[in-house]
Amino acid sequence: MDHQPMTSPEGRVAAAEAALRGKAIVITGAGGGLGTAYARHAASLGAAVLVNDVSPDAAERVTAEIRAAGGRAVAHAADVSQWDSGAALVAACIDAFGHITGLVNNAGVLRPQRLEELTEAELARLIRVNLFGTAACAQATVLAFRRQGTGGSVVNVVSGSHAGDVALGAYAASKGAVASLTYSWAMELRGSPIRMNAVSPLAETAMAAANAPLMGAQSAAREVVYHSLPDPQVNAPLVSYLLSDLAGEVHGQIVRIAGRQLSLVTHPMIASPVLEDDWTFDTIAAAFAERLGQSQQRLGLVFAQAAP
Repeated sequence: MDHQPMTSPEGRVAAAEAALRGKAIVITGAGGGLGTAYARHAASLGAAVLVNDVSPDAAERVTAEIRAAGGRAVAHAADVSQWDSGAALVAACIDAFGHITGLVNNAGVLRPQRLEELTEAELARLIRVNLFGTAACAQATVLAFRRQGTGGSVVNVVSGSHAGDVALGAYAASKGAVASLTYSWAMELRGSPIRMNAVSPLAETAMAAANAPLMGAQSAAREVVYHSLPDPQVNAPLVSYLLSDLAGEVHGQIVRIAGRQLSLVTHPMIASPVLEDDWTFDTIAAAFAERLGQSQQRLGLVFAQAAP
């Protein structure tokens, strides 16, 4: 039997059509927006999907849509901010499909607030859902991979806002924490068959609508300006790719998708120049006056020149 090479268009199409066949994936926050797009796309490529949402009705609705299209899905309502929900979601996936091969840590909340407006309750909610929820589900999934003796893929969801954004400091901090966890967990898992990555998506969603009144101020404060937001489904193929075996060599990365733009996000690093001296108050002041003051980093989301 002839096989089309993977590098040919025909080979790539054939590989895509079978990319997630036999996979069993948990997707949190899949009752709407980006999560729904991820669930539908993964199911269309053959994955069995556990559709999680805090709303039982939303989870059931998306599950019914996937099944009506010929896919496999079960609904599981849970609030991922409760630590035990992570293990419950993984157990439900294994019970329904026999195993688990992937997790998309999509569930999240956004509460635009400037520093002067920030409340303890809102900050706690952001951290509980966006950070604790991600950690709980990732831990339960990796433990399941270990018990199964298999590899697998965890895809976390971060945001370009973690580089800094007006009135989104608390949200940005929660997503920046997820980025740091992604780097750290990937280092811990290096050399194993378990992959840990993250996506930084951009889409018109209910969360984006909540932020819409602030977009003018945000655009004025940063280098990258988006005049319109893409449909959530534009982001879904990237997530499906990272869940697939075709991404077997992709590990410890944050992948940014913004409409037609696809890129990697740089990891934090020590910036040049690195000066050496016996540092006193006076020598530090001189270093900033002569070198470091002119080398201060730009605030907010920035990116390199787009490839042709």
